[in-house]
Amino acid sequence: MGQIGKNGYDVLLALSRTIPGFIGSVGSFQYEGKTYRLVDNFAASQYMKCGVCGNYPIFDVSVIRSEDGERLNVGNGCVDRITNQNVSIWFKTYRKKRENIIENRKCIDGLSSVLAAYEQNDFKISSEDVEKLRKTLVQMCNGLDPRTKQKQLAECYISYRAEPIRDQQKELKRKIEV
Repeated sequence: MGQIGKNGYDVLLALSRTIPGFIGSVGSFQYEGKTYRLVDNFAASQYMKCGVCGNYPIFDVSVIRSEDGERLNVGNGCVDRITNQNVSIWFKTYRKKRENIIENRKCIDGLSSVLAAYEQNDFKISSEDVEKLRKTLVQMCNGLDPRTKQKQLAECYISYRAEPIRDQQKELKRKIEV
């Protein structure tokens, strides 16, 4: 079943849960004779200054903390250099995936619904299209943008699935009004 039944919120929650694991995987590192650890990363809402090189402004901020509790706000280039890892690339990729999931949230929800209806034999879809829709759903749940043809196929089935529901709702409204 996998991604079927997931909604955009579940996918965003799962993505956000990858942050602590990545931060922990960076491990400790040395800077100016002290041992530091990465503790946070965020997109600054106000201009900030890098606590390592003094660069101003920085927008993507990594927060590092020494063993004695000293905290520094650090820019991308410096955090990558002092950790000797691609921390900034990981967070840039994370933010892009998050943006894509938010942008595709309605489609993720709709495809989950369409495929769940197919699994329950409530909706007829060719096996070829089912595989294409599943692949598209997995791709979007992984924060990747679907190709134009994938999105068009998904939207076709989502709108087709929604039509009978809208018709049922209209009929129910008519019965209530009478």
